[in-house]
Amino acid sequence: MRDQLAARSDLLAQLTSHLTGTEVAGLRRRPYCRALPPPVVAVVGGRGTGKTHAFARLRQDCAPVTPTAYLDCADEALRTGAAESPRSRSLVTEALRILGAGFTASGPARSGTLHTTRLFAGLVAIASGTWNADEDERIAAELRRLEPVSPARGDGAVRDGVATLTAAYAEAPGRPRATGSHVELSVEVLLRRLLTRAGRRAADWYGAYPGAQGSARSGLVLLGRHFLLGGDQRRRAEYFLGQALRADLEEAYRTTGGWLLRTGRPLMLLDNAHDELGEQLVRDCLTHRGTGHQDRVVVYAAFRHEDPQVLRGARRLPSLTSAVGLARERSDGLCRNPLVVIPYPPLPPAGPETSDGLLSHVDPDAMLPPGLPRALHRFTGGRPLAMTRMTAAIEELRSQGPPLGSPAPSPLAGLTLRALLDHRGTAPGPPAPTVAESLREELAPGEAGELLTLLSPAADVRAAALLLPAAAAMTTTELRAALDADGWPRCEEHFVADHCLRTLLLHRLWHREPDHASWIGAHESLTTHYASNHPASWQQYQHELANGRTRNAVAYLTGSLDRADTAAWLEDLLRIASAPLFTGLPERRGTAFIGGHRDLGRRVERLLHVAWLAQDRLELPESRLETASHGALHALRDDVADGSVLTDAAGLWAESIRSGRPLRECGCTRRGPANGGSPA
Repeated sequence: MRDQLAARSDLLAQLTSHLTGTEVAGLRRRPYCRALPPPVVAVVGGRGTGKTHAFARLRQDCAPVTPTAYLDCADEALRTGAAESPRSRSLVTEALRILGAGFTASGPARSGTLHTTRLFAGLVAIASGTWNADEDERIAAELRRLEPVSPARGDGAVRDGVATLTAAYAEAPGRPRATGSHVELSVEVLLRRLLTRAGRRAADWYGAYPGAQGSARSGLVLLGRHFLLGGDQRRRAEYFLGQALRADLEEAYRTTGGWLLRTGRPLMLLDNAHDELGEQLVRDCLTHRGTGHQDRVVVYAAFRHEDPQVLRGARRLPSLTSAVGLARERSDGLCRNPLVVIPYPPLPPAGPETSDGLLSHVDPDAMLPPGLPRALHRFTGGRPLAMTRMTAAIEELRSQGPPLGSPAPSPLAGLTLRALLDHRGTAPGPPAPTVAESLREELAPGEAGELLTLLSPAADVRAAALLLPAAAAMTTTELRAALDADGWPRCEEHFVADHCLRTLLLHRLWHREPDHASWIGAHESLTTHYASNHPASWQQYQHELANGRTRNAVAYLTGSLDRADTAAWLEDLLRIASAPLFTGLPERRGTAFIGGHRDLGRRVERLLHVAWLAQDRLELPESRLETASHGALHALRDDVADGSVLTDAAGLWAESIRSGRPLRECGCTRRGPANGGSPA
C-alpha cells in the first residue's frame, strides 16, 4: 500500500514540478506551461481516497522551495474565527489570512520573506470598521492575528500600531460612532504612519477598487464600508481582497531578481474545496483570470464529487498520468484550459501477485496470516484512509508483541479483520475508540453517520424509510444527498453503496447495544416487510440470516431446487448468502466444512454457508473454503434442472475465493477502481 500511495504521490509531484517549474520531491522539470496563468487543477475523489495525504506531502515537499499555502476549507477554526466578530470577519477573510500567512512563511531561505502588504492593508480596513478608541486590547488582539501577513513584525510593531490608532480615534472630532466611521481614520493612519514608503506604493493598488477613481485611500475606505454593509457589497469586498493577495504574490516575482530568488511559481492547496468556501475561492480565481488578469499561482483544489457548479465546463482528464503527459508537451496542452478535473480514485485492486507486499513495512517478519493483506485491500476497497488506519493498528499490535526470541506467539499470528476492527489503542488517557469506531466517524461523521448506521441494512430508499426514526433530523432524501455530496457511489441493491462504509456502519449497528437490539429490530422489520410479498422473496430470508435464522432460507432453496432456471436459483442463493452477521462464525464454518450429507436439505444448507463465508468481506481467503465450495456445488448437480450451471460455478467460485473477488457482482463491486470497486 505504501508503494502504491508513493507512486500516486510521485505522479502528483511530477505534475506540480511541471506547473511550478521547481524541484518537487527530487523531481526537476522545466515549466513547459509557458502560458499564464496555469490552470486550476481540481482533484476529485470521495472520502478517504487520499487527497489530504497527497496535499500534506506536497505541502511538505514544496514549502522549502517555493511559496506554498495550504487551507482546509472545512476547518471549524475558520468558522469559529469568523463567528467571533461577524461584522468584521467572514470565512473568506479568515481563509485569505491563513493563505497569506502560509505564503509568507514558506519559500527558499535565500529569497527572504514574501510581503503581503496589500492583503494586510485590506484586512485592517475591514477590521477597523468596528473599532473604537477605548478598545486598545481588542485592536491589539486583531493586529497580533494579522501579524503573519503584516510587513512589520514583532511586539513593538503591534504596540506602536495600537497606540497610533487609538490616539487617532481619541483625537477625532465628536468621537463618531456611525457605521464605518473609523474606517477612514484607520486608513489614514495606515497610509501615513503604519506603512513604509514601499508599503504605501503597494497599497496604491487599491486605487483600482470600483468607485475609488485611482485613490488608494478611497479604495480602502470603500472596501471597509462595503464589507460592513454585508450582502452583495461584502461579496465584492471579499472578491477584491482575494485579488489583493494575488497582486502581492505577483509583486514578489515582478523583478528578474525576485523570480530568480524564488524560482518556482507559488502553490495554493485548497483541501475540502467541495465546501462552500472552497467553491467560492476557486470561483473567484477563475473569475479574475476570465477578465484578462494573469497570475502565476498554481491552484490545486480537492473535491469529493465531480458535479459542483464551479467545475462545470472544465476539461476532464482520465488520470494523473494523462495530466503529466499534457504538462510535458511544449504546446501548453494543459495550460490552455482554465480548469482541469483529475480523478483521484482509491488504490487499484491488489492481485495475488502484489498483495503479499502490501503490509511488508509493518510486518517485516511475515507473522501475519498470508491472506490478510489481500483481505484488507478487499475490505477497504483500496481507500487509503481505511488502509492507513488499519495498517497503523497492525503496527501498534506488533509493537506490543513479545520480545524477540520469546517463545510467546506474536499478536499478529492468527490476526483477523474482525479483531483488527475491534482493536482499541493503548495510549494513556481516556479509552481510545476502536479502529471501526474511528474509521466510521471519519467516513460518515456526525448526525448523518448515526442515522446511516440505522439505515445500513436497507437495500433502497423504501426500505430505508422503514428504518428511519420518526423524530430523525434528516429525511432519507437528505441522507441520500449527503452520501452523494461526500462522493459515495450508488447501487440498486444497497442504500449505502460502498461495501467498506456499509460494513463499518453495520458493525456499529451490531455493537450499538449489548443485546444487539437495534440490529435485531432493523432486520426483523425488513423481514416482515418482505414477507408480505407474494411470491416469497429472497430478501426476507436474507434478513432472517442476518439474525442467525437459516431454517426458512434452507427450506425455500430446497423447495425450489427443481426450478427450470438453475442459474436463477443459484443467484437467489447468492443474494440470500450476502447477509451480514458478526456472530456465530464457528457454527457457520462447521456447517460449511462438513460434507458427505445424504439429506438434501443438509446439502443445500452446506452450500448456503459456504457462499455465506465466501461473501463475508471480513473473512480471509483460504484454500479450505475453495475445496468446500467445489464439493458443495458438485453434491447438488444431480438435484437441479441443469447440473452444468453448478459445474461451471465450481471453477468460478474457487477462483473468486482465491483472488478475493465476490462470488456475485452488484453495483458496489462492479464499479471500476475510479469509484472504489474491483474491476468486473
